[in-house]
Amino acid sequence: MAQLGFNAGDYDPTDEFEPLPPGEYLAMITEASLDNTKSGGRMVKLTYTIMEGQYESRKLWSQHNIENRSPRAEEIGRKELSRIAHAIGQPMISDTDQLLNQVVRIRVVVKNDPGYGPKNEVKKWINVGGQPMQSAPAPQQQTPAQQAPHPATQYAAPPWGQK
Repeated sequence: MAQLGFNAGDYDPTDEFEPLPPGEYLAMITEASLDNTKSGGRMVKLTYTIMEGQYESRKLWSQHNIENRSPRAEEIGRKELSRIAHAIGQPMISDTDQLLNQVVRIRVVVKNDPGYGPKNEVKKWINVGGQPMQSAPAPQQQTPAQQAPHPATQYAAPPWGQK
């Protein structure tokens, strides 16, 4: 027998998180892993932490098939991962570590799961400047000195190799 040192009366058993309201949220990718699926495929799992507002510090999750018996599921997962990579300005991702500490604006919806009830689902990834990232940089109409920095840039991760 092991002593827990825990009093269940100290915690509210009804304190459950309701899904976040649909909308856009500034978030940082705080966990990224490559895991096996139950059917023998592989998926990228991401954890997002909301960075501002009423829901600051709340977490959301997404999973993206990159190998799946279903070609359609694999295609969807790879397209989502491409959207994430472009939104963080890194279209050539070769390691899940490249996703860590990256800031992105996510669009969240509420989906009704028959087994578990309402839950959040991340449906869109937008770079923090508000414009989808392009493969090649667009020509600048203003010099950097003329452009005001976006408030979210204070959350940008350090350049690779620096911590």
